[in-house]
Amino acid sequence: MRTALLTVLLLSLLAPAFAVGKVTTDPNTAQSAAERETDEPLADIRLTQLVTYNESKKAVSAILDDLTKATGVTLKAGVNSKDWQVRDRKMSIFAKDVPLSHIMNSVARVMKFKWEKSGDEVLPTYRLYMDRRTLLDAEAQRVRQEQQQEAEQAKRRQEGFEEYAKLADLSEADKEKLKTENPFMYIAAQSGLGSSLAAFFMGAPGAIDAIASGQRLDISGSALSPQAQYGILQAMRQMTDVEAKFNGGRSTRSLPDNLGDDPSKISISINQALEQTKGTPMGGLLLGDVTVKYDGGSMTVPLFDPNSEAAKLIGKALVESEDTGRTLDDVMKEHATEFMNIVTNAIKAEAGGGEPLIEHPEDPALDAKITLGPHTEDLPDIQKALAEASKYAVVSDYFPSLIPRPGTSIPTIETPLREILDKIADVFTYNWDRHGSVIEFRDRNWFKKRAAQLPEERLEAWRQELIKTGTLDIDSLAQIAQLDQEQIAANILPDEILRNCMSSYYSARDVLRLYATLNSGQRAALFSEAGLDIAALSPEQMAMVDKLIRPKHGTELDAGAPVFIVCERKASDKTFRYTISVIVDGQKGGAEWTFTTPRYVPPPPEEDTPTKPAQAGAKTAK
Repeated sequence: MRTALLTVLLLSLLAPAFAVGKVTTDPNTAQSAAERETDEPLADIRLTQLVTYNESKKAVSAILDDLTKATGVTLKAGVNSKDWQVRDRKMSIFAKDVPLSHIMNSVARVMKFKWEKSGDEVLPTYRLYMDRRTLLDAEAQRVRQEQQQEAEQAKRRQEGFEEYAKLADLSEADKEKLKTENPFMYIAAQSGLGSSLAAFFMGAPGAIDAIASGQRLDISGSALSPQAQYGILQAMRQMTDVEAKFNGGRSTRSLPDNLGDDPSKISISINQALEQTKGTPMGGLLLGDVTVKYDGGSMTVPLFDPNSEAAKLIGKALVESEDTGRTLDDVMKEHATEFMNIVTNAIKAEAGGGEPLIEHPEDPALDAKITLGPHTEDLPDIQKALAEASKYAVVSDYFPSLIPRPGTSIPTIETPLREILDKIADVFTYNWDRHGSVIEFRDRNWFKKRAAQLPEERLEAWRQELIKTGTLDIDSLAQIAQLDQEQIAANILPDEILRNCMSSYYSARDVLRLYATLNSGQRAALFSEAGLDIAALSPEQMAMVDKLIRPKHGTELDAGAPVFIVCERKASDKTFRYTISVIVDGQKGGAEWTFTTPRYVPPPPEEDTPTKPAQAGAKTAK
């Protein structure tokens, strides 16, 4: 979560720019739709030009450039060329013969921006910007939503963990009762998973607090009690049996016979998967997880929320498979629709409430029935079909997402326009409103997603490096490793090019974050034969090193010991393999991390669909 200090600094930098110029018309003022559409911004006759424009997922700056070329009216995005938080925001616009002023007003309303007039009185320039009050309101909304979600998640983790704790003491009669009430917990009880996890958590220092708080915890296997070592190994075996049922009864996973021979070689991470799924529907289905890294592999034991509909349906399918002797695959196919509904609800729950739904008065125009043409599950594709079928223009914000939405549930048979709009809003967690001949859409969580956005300039630099060199080297990977999960989900995962680097990110994120803090001299020493002396590190860097090494050694590092870190780099067909080792008293100390940089994989070719530029007719609005 960004700090309040960062917000204050940001606002202090933007304030001088906002103070320049005079806003003579505010298209965001609450007026009736008719008043808004007849009040041409700044009374400029050029804004009555009828415009045809069809573009999706396009940056505001590019859209305004298009409209400027088409109409001759100078439209600019942001207080200056560096105002990426306005310029890089994306929109979709589908309009045919709509006055330019109406499009401008809709863009401002949808994006929570304002227009500013400057320059020549006859041929003025119009600049789109976000004012200070809107920025403050957006940040306050984001903080309130995060606090509410964190409180709800803490309550859910506490209640779920208590459910798991009860499994160790259930009678056979109680287990049979669970078979109907909560089949997932029945499977957990029958398999012994509940007892195994209870043994682990009772003997793993800090593990219970980590699950309760949802925070990441890394510990060494040597820190576990013998009971905890046995418990987690049993849990791994029991989870392997469950996995096998999803794979036709087969499992290729190789588990260690025991963890007691040399537990210092075993590392345990609590909530590693939870941290990686934050901001996704899966994040809302997990209470936490235990990832065990051992010689020969690693395994994650997820702690599904036992009260979630997803866990109950998984349990139901497992019970049906056992009772009927049918394969789990066959049973799962019968429940495909139920799973899809659960995923949809999970997406909505993860999105949170967002801004309040707009209330729409009775409007006979929205009772007209229309038939949407074919469309994909992509929101802009649905909006384009809506514009074509309804003859209304559509103006919408757009945020990239890797998570597919069940857009096929949007009706393609003859349906009242209002019902279609409500369905789109429900499926995609959007608000809609009608202003004259324009239907406007805005993501109800725009304030949260806006905060996770990265400058397009930075993303493009990573893309170009990946394309031109065939990989992303350690310096760029270290920059990406600094991002939080919301930024990863909003910028990297949906990107067809950059998502290639995620295997490197997840396998070496903590090491890369340490590397990001090193200055040029420290990086040079890291790659030298002698290595980087940890005595040269700052206290903050030393704390990161200790956090990395302790799970492998089981004890804290002695800052006075002769400890060095060495990094070896080997090239292999445009990628690089890095091995980072800890050297204690001239010998490798057992702590070592290896990762390979990503390989560029070109995205699949898109179908040839000619893009229609903006068109401004000689006609003016009547």
